[in-house]
Amino acid sequence: MAASPQFSIPKEYQNELRYVDALDKHSDEDILRSLETHRPVTSEKNIWAFWAKGLRSMPGWCQRNVINWVRLCGPSWTVRVLDAIPDSPNYALNYVSADLLPQSFVNGTMTRVYVGPHSSDFLRGACLYTHGGVYMGVGIILIRDLDRIC
Repeated sequence: MAASPQFSIPKEYQNELRYVDALDKHSDEDILRSLETHRPVTSEKNIWAFWAKGLRSMPGWCQRNVINWVRLCGPSWTVRVLDAIPDSPNYALNYVSADLLPQSFVNGTMTRVYVGPHSSDFLRGACLYTHGGVYMGVGIILIRDLDRIC
């Protein structure tokens, strides 16, 4: 097994580091369960993401990123991971109108290796145009609450 890399914080920044308290203290599983439910849009404070085959099919590291978004941003932001599963509560077309998306997405006829990323690209504009908020790839690691950024 390889040794853990050693990283030291430069001296001039060491006194600026602060622990960021989680705004949502639910367990990982509770957060995942809450993300699997349909949540009506009630404000512009939305964090949108997409995983074609659904939240539970994401790699663990991506799930942990999304869980961390919920923890850092707390209840003032609503995190939604949309998918392309028609009977899912988070099916993309439950949130955006089909006329804002290409027919190949609406009909589920997109093919090839980049279906997921291309679908996400299509949804980004539709979600933000319709509801507002922030659209992020599930690989993004937040280091602070979006209210401190936006």
